[in-house]
Amino acid sequence: MPPNAYCNRGRGFLVAATLLAMPIVTQGAQPAKAPPAKAAPLDDKAVWFLAGRNGECTSLSMLQNKVVEFKQVKSPYQLSDKLKAMGHKPEIKEFKAGVRPAVEVRAPSAGIHVMFIKQEHCDKRPAEK
Repeated sequence: MPPNAYCNRGRGFLVAATLLAMPIVTQGAQPAKAPPAKAAPLDDKAVWFLAGRNGECTSLSMLQNKVVEFKQVKSPYQLSDKLKAMGHKPEIKEFKAGVRPAVEVRAPSAGIHVMFIKQEHCDKRPAEK
């Protein structure tokens, strides 16, 4: 055997050991992921309505008639919590610009896609297109 064969063999082992240990070392250096902060409802006392197809405000009873578990839902945030409890992944999107601020709740896995409008904005007509 040549004199530097042991050196080459040892170097290969060192490279292999480094490559195997690298994922363990780099994974341990990552900070723990914190869950995203839940947006707090701005006004728990607000009265909410559903936005109808033609811009009118519709009672929440339509949503409550669709699914029995939604009978206690009075706000978009409560609907989101109910959907999470049922195992769905709801998305909440707040629209603050414009004449009628609204909150959209979507849960494709549950077949839910609704817009909530506060009672004080129901008398305002949506912008015409």
